Amino acid sequence: DQHQRYKLLANARNRKLVSFFGDDPPIDIPVAEVDKQGLKAILQSKVPLSYFLYNLLEEYACENLFFYLEVEHYDSVSFVSPVEQQIAAKHIFDTYLNRNSHFEVNVDEKV
Repeated sequence: DQHQRYKLLANARNRKLVSFFGDDPPIDIPVAEVDKQGLKAILQSKVPLSYFLYNLLEEYACENLFFYLEVEHYDSVSFVSPVEQQIAAKHIFDTYLNRNSHFEVNVDEKV
């Protein structure tokens, strides 16, 4: 039955959205909130984040968002040991900052 298949696919999409965006992100936020909070407001909402991701993919610049999110995660983690922290930092460096890496971000060489 097509209706049953549609419901199954809709539920699967909803589960993916929840796993990506979290339990209860706002669907939309006012422009004033984006002006006030900037990227943080965009990343915490569904509609603006979807447009932002689409734009990054169109501009071939998704690595910038991935880098930002990984650094945010790195800053929020309480590492068990300095070795674990160093491994995580090396992963970020190798993935985003190392020359010719798959997701190399465009930063000044002085950085």
